[in-house]
Amino acid sequence: MSGVTALRELLEERFPDAVPVRHGTTEVVPTGVGALDGVLPGRGLPRGRVTVWSGGGATAVLRSVCEAAVGRGERAVWVDGPGSVAGPYWRPGPVLLRPARAEVLECAEVLLRSGGFAVVVVTGFGDRAGGLPETPGLRLARAAHDGGGVLAALATSAPLSHLRAHSRIAAEGYHWRADSFGEPAEVVAVTVEARIEATGLHRRTRFTLPVCTHDVRMSLEPDLADRRNPARPGLRPSRWPEGGPRR
Repeated sequence: MSGVTALRELLEERFPDAVPVRHGTTEVVPTGVGALDGVLPGRGLPRGRVTVWSGGGATAVLRSVCEAAVGRGERAVWVDGPGSVAGPYWRPGPVLLRPARAEVLECAEVLLRSGGFAVVVVTGFGDRAGGLPETPGLRLARAAHDGGGVLAALATSAPLSHLRAHSRIAAEGYHWRADSFGEPAEVVAVTVEARIEATGLHRRTRFTLPVCTHDVRMSLEPDLADRRNPARPGLRPSRWPEGGPRR
């Protein structure tokens, strides 16, 4: 059974009475960032439409959107195509899916059509320029319209995208926690500059996002490669003789 087939069966089992989430709800999903909502049409990301976001801070913003939706009693899902989100670092609430890379867009389409999710974020796809391919992009746009949820893609462009955003970390935008000697020790927040574009709309804003720090380990989960000695074609792992490395 393929991963997509299993996903369809799971959705039918868990959400048998799901209807498009826009029924009886507002037409936008607030991001949870007040300054950003203030410049967005309707004060949020449009339901049933495609939003593309690129640049520094994009992941943090879209995670805020997912967590804000869950906090209001709705559902959100993050489709992690590249496998860049580590399970232990994912806060409970939004659903985290890590399908095979070839099934990322199909999984996103199934989730959107189910009508059970207010927000579907999809990452890990696209052409060399970072855009969503045209044919699957059109299918996803139709699925978002039919299901009534927000499709938020980490991409530079997408067919039929309703809202386009680009962000970056502002110059001198890092906020540090000082150590006992008064020296910068840990980043606690960053200031993000964002440009929002839609038909007849071009706005800019700045906002601050908190930063969560985690201990970095070489291998977080059994199915992740140990980065201390990544396998490379044609190369053998180095071996030290007994007694340690030669000097």
